[in-house]
Amino acid sequence: MSLPGRDLLAHIKNENPKLGAFLENYVLPQIQTTAGNAAVSAVGKISAPAPPESVTVVPATSDDMIQVVTNHAAAIQKGAHYIYSIADNPQFSGAMTRIEPATRAPVHFALPTFKADGTTKHDWHVAVQVQYPGSDPSPATYHGGVSPSKINLNGSASMDFTPGTGSGTAENGGQTLVGLGKAQVRLGTK
Repeated sequence: MSLPGRDLLAHIKNENPKLGAFLENYVLPQIQTTAGNAAVSAVGKISAPAPPESVTVVPATSDDMIQVVTNHAAAIQKGAHYIYSIADNPQFSGAMTRIEPATRAPVHFALPTFKADGTTKHDWHVAVQVQYPGSDPSPATYHGGVSPSKINLNGSASMDFTPGTGSGTAENGGQTLVGLGKAQVRLGTK
């Protein structure tokens, strides 16, 4: 990452060599190191990480739980968050979102097999994205590949799915698959 203002720094070094040397050798490297360690940029956004290569969902044989394992072998830097979205529709509208720092195989997800009526099964879908604090999220990778594949559970729990309200700086209730958010700030509506 290169900070702007090199021409100004050259001017400062001409006018005050000690201040210029201090800024160039101590202040600027520390800003760049801090931004790199935090997975952010001092000027704008950093590039989004590559999406995961694949997502595998393993349903329990006789329970209402799934394990999600993400295969992500691309180069990444420290600070990546994995965003797990689970929905009862392949469009992921109203998806529930769980953000996990660093882990590609989080603790199991508990999901009801049946809707509240006890007879109709849910069709669950899973998507995973990767995001740095200072980037947009990667494109989603779905269980099933390019198109989301449904996951059938074999448990007995029944409950209606309450749609999620989004995550990060996304609009409340309207946007899904945005991870920590694409906007720097979300203004409140009250």
